[in-house]
Amino acid sequence: MRFTLILASALLASCGSLDTPLLSPYKMDIRQGNYVTPEMRDQLKLGMTKQQVRYVLGTPMIADAFHGDRWDYPYRLEQRGEIVEKRQLTLYFDGDNLARVESDGKVVADMPVMVVEKPEEPVAKVDPSAEVLAHVQAWAAAWSAKKAGDYLAAYTADYAPEGMSRERWEKQRMDRISRPKTIEVTLSGFAVSMPDENHAMVEFTQNYRSDAYHDEVEKTLTLVKQEGRWLISDERPGRVIAAANAEKAVQAAVNQWAEAWAARDVERYLAAYADSFKPAGMSRARWEAQRKERIGSAQSIEVKVSELKIVLRDDTHASATFRQDYRSDAYGDSMRKTLKLEKTGDAWLIVAEQAAK
Repeated sequence: MRFTLILASALLASCGSLDTPLLSPYKMDIRQGNYVTPEMRDQLKLGMTKQQVRYVLGTPMIADAFHGDRWDYPYRLEQRGEIVEKRQLTLYFDGDNLARVESDGKVVADMPVMVVEKPEEPVAKVDPSAEVLAHVQAWAAAWSAKKAGDYLAAYTADYAPEGMSRERWEKQRMDRISRPKTIEVTLSGFAVSMPDENHAMVEFTQNYRSDAYHDEVEKTLTLVKQEGRWLISDERPGRVIAAANAEKAVQAAVNQWAEAWAARDVERYLAAYADSFKPAGMSRARWEAQRKERIGSAQSIEVKVSELKIVLRDDTHASATFRQDYRSDAYGDSMRKTLKLEKTGDAWLIVAEQAAK
């Protein structure tokens, strides 16, 4: 035992005299964060989406949910307990696109920009029939808005319906458009044919409604293109689609005539008669003067129409037979009366009047 202790002491003494250091524990290299190689960074381009950046660099070590426009890629390398390399790559986004790159706090100024090639947009081809329909719809819209000037401008300068001068037609249309309080014109069921690029024919169903009249007819417009605009050169009304509507329209015309008479509204009363109306035994001028005098001189007038019976001869001709009870402050009578009416444009007007006791 004593010998063993002496030997150990001798060995320790000999070791203390040597220059060789004592053995130390092994320490591994430690990498922390996102290791971004120069090749990876070179793939970055301004304008890249977040998905594209993530594909190149991977998911960032630091991405604050409250600051989604900034991604941080920190990195450091420790060898034997000492930091030998430290980097910081910071990316800034504008919305979903990469806007700026900083390396160790300095902006990378030579970043390439991603070029996004936009696909060529196909050149839209103008459909000539669509252009024609747009002008027809504008014509109906002007009519509905009671814009007589725009309505008349939709026709060619030489347009005039059969049997009527342009001047007379314009005057009639101005009166028919201005007289109702409201007008609504809707078109449907279009059929367009174009023999060439400057001529077109449009067939459709026209539904006309005002505060005093309503009908639904088939109509055909012929249009010609002049100085870049489609204008109506001919207008042909077709058959009345609903006879019941025509009957109601005639009834409304008769009631309006009686109401104007009772209201002593001479102008509206005379407007219920067609230009072709000829009173029996006197001129039109003398008859109008007589009606104005009789209606204007009465203090009060009451006109009652009852037992009204309407007969439609065709789409534009009708007769209305009824009992008329007339009372004024100075006169009263009761009689059977028949009015013959003709549809002119969109109104039913009186062309003949017969009375019997």
